[in-house]
Amino acid sequence: MTSSRYAVVGVVAAAALCAGWGELEGQDANFLLPVPDIERHLREGEFDVIGLTPSRGLEGERTYQATAQFGSTVLQMKYAPAVEGADEFNNRPRYELGAYVVQQLFLDPEDYVVPPTVLRGFPTDVVQSTLDLVGSDMTPPAEPTFDRWPMTLVALQYWLFAVEVPDELLNEDRIESDATYERYLGNFNILTYLIRHNDSNEGNFLRSADAAKPRVYSVDNGVAFAGEESDRGTYWRELRLDRYPAEAIERLRGHTIDDLHDRLGVLVQLELSGGRFVEVEPGENLDPGRGVRHDDTTVQLGLTDGEVRNVHRRITRLLEWIDEGRYEVVP
Repeated sequence: MTSSRYAVVGVVAAAALCAGWGELEGQDANFLLPVPDIERHLREGEFDVIGLTPSRGLEGERTYQATAQFGSTVLQMKYAPAVEGADEFNNRPRYELGAYVVQQLFLDPEDYVVPPTVLRGFPTDVVQSTLDLVGSDMTPPAEPTFDRWPMTLVALQYWLFAVEVPDELLNEDRIESDATYERYLGNFNILTYLIRHNDSNEGNFLRSADAAKPRVYSVDNGVAFAGEESDRGTYWRELRLDRYPAEAIERLRGHTIDDLHDRLGVLVQLELSGGRFVEVEPGENLDPGRGVRHDDTTVQLGLTDGEVRNVHRRITRLLEWIDEGRYEVVP
């Protein structure tokens, strides 16, 4: 079987999930493994890509659904190579990772709105061999992210199981009758508001098919944070509910502007070691005014100083509105 070999890992197996997700005591229906384990696999495991299809089934797309194998486990993930510079409209890997990290300011893993997401640097020829699995001349070729290295930055995101594209998320009748759904939708809306989600394209937002735990997810966050907007609408960048979860609100009160700079300024740092890039602990921000930074051996991606301040401004505004009684909080 044709495959592409990597030193990182992938995410969801149709056969394995169908056979056993319900047997995992306490495990969420949308995940094969606990979130920390998925994140660790995405960052550290070796995997083979054994199948690749365009995410929405259309030729010429920039993101793919990859079937990956590591050890004896077969999983699926979204696979999204960056273009040169890694910072163009609707293809900003740092925004995908930024959304994943922002939710951690107020949510625990069992309530995450964004599935596990990591950024990795792979040899460009390996990325190209993966794209070749699509078998189409319409697939955009892999590009080195930076001129000085034959490396392509790739965003990997867990591919959720047992989810659906809802006809509508904001169902007033369900909100009034289903406190669990209201809580999950509230967490979702806090996240889309804080990151200024600017793309309401169908398929960007998903809902769990598990009626007992109807979680709501934002799985495409590449048009966010900055002022650019999609032509598909920006509905969820505003606060749309009357009530929000009290625990999430209280956790937001603990974050200062300095804390946000520490958490969001450098989202990932890659160091050139032995001819390939490996993730290391973030160091000093090389240039707070830029979202993509690099020197001779280091690549950093994060939010700019202005983007971090905007997140802080939205947190402050939300808390003020809560304290003024414009929005209620619920358990």
